[in-house]
Amino acid sequence: MAAGYGQFCAVARALEVLGERWTLLVVRELLLGAGRFSELQRGLPRISRTVLTQRLRELERAGLVLRAAGAAGPTYALTPAGEALAPVLRELGGWAYAWDRRGLGPDHLDPETLVWDMRRRLHPERLPASLTVVQLTFRGRADKPYYLHARRPDVTLCTDSGGHPVALQVEADLEALTRFWLGERQWGQLLRAESVRLTGPAPLRRVFPTWFSGYALRP
Repeated sequence: MAAGYGQFCAVARALEVLGERWTLLVVRELLLGAGRFSELQRGLPRISRTVLTQRLRELERAGLVLRAAGAAGPTYALTPAGEALAPVLRELGGWAYAWDRRGLGPDHLDPETLVWDMRRRLHPERLPASLTVVQLTFRGRADKPYYLHARRPDVTLCTDSGGHPVALQVEADLEALTRFWLGERQWGQLLRAESVRLTGPAPLRRVFPTWFSGYALRP
């Protein structure tokens, strides 16, 4: 928990609970459905295990997170006090869209975070009924492809095809695909600029971008 400010101000008191680095991002991941330590790590790939453990303990002590023992390890869930932070995060995201003059820079680009967010922000009814494997590679990072195993109602992110044939290959520029995810670019713009290239059956190429609902906090 952040050091006290010695003020009665409610903003100062809130920051004593929420002002440490990574704390609000841990809350964001829990709001988006993460419930296990490994899921939190996937959504926050740059946080150390030690810091994540510390932040979860602090949130639990503050009454924002409930930890429960399970056969496969502990699970984490927000309490009503933690869930009440959802509009706070939406407002913070809206402020960044409107007023962050830096814009999207190279330091903000992270393929792990992007692909993990894509696989959880879905239109389940639009996914294929049978298993469909999509290989996604980013330019300049061809040695580390991502595999989306799609079958209604969800998508599993894997490190290989699992022996299944790859139905669609997607090669993308990381910045361009991130801007599409944030709502700053349209899919057609990416195709025309050749910022993304798809190889596979035409029907699958057409429906692929419709599987995803986009970044949760975009305006």
